[in-house]
Amino acid sequence: MKALIFGKTGQVARELARNVPAGVKAEFLGRDRADLGDPISCAAAIMARRPEVVINAAAWTGVDAAESSEAEVTVVNAEAPGAMAQTCASRGLPFLHISSDYVFDGMGDQPSGVDHPTAPLGAYGRSKLAGERLVLEAGGLV
Repeated sequence: MKALIFGKTGQVARELARNVPAGVKAEFLGRDRADLGDPISCAAAIMARRPEVVINAAAWTGVDAAESSEAEVTVVNAEAPGAMAQTCASRGLPFLHISSDYVFDGMGDQPSGVDHPTAPLGAYGRSKLAGERLVLEAGGLV
């Protein structure tokens, strides 16, 4: 199986790289080969590489910096994953998007489940929630 993973140096991508199952040929795309600030280039990367599955483990993770750059963080964390998901859907490819607990409000003393109401408190969380919605609308998994 040929897997394409957006992300290379972040925590999630590094763990994925350490745990690639036998028989899976995984290609990890870092910032030098995939510009999440340009959703069209992300779609093009999928089309050029012809994977069998795509995972998005890349994101703008500067939570504090996101507050002063909400438009940019939304492109990276929402529009790019949305474009990836649409591209995968049009080719019948499975797509998995890694999100964040920042889509929740952080209140309460129990972990948030997938059916827990979302209530992001800042720009980063809003961008990740927007990404989740676009991915789900396209038929991807979060």
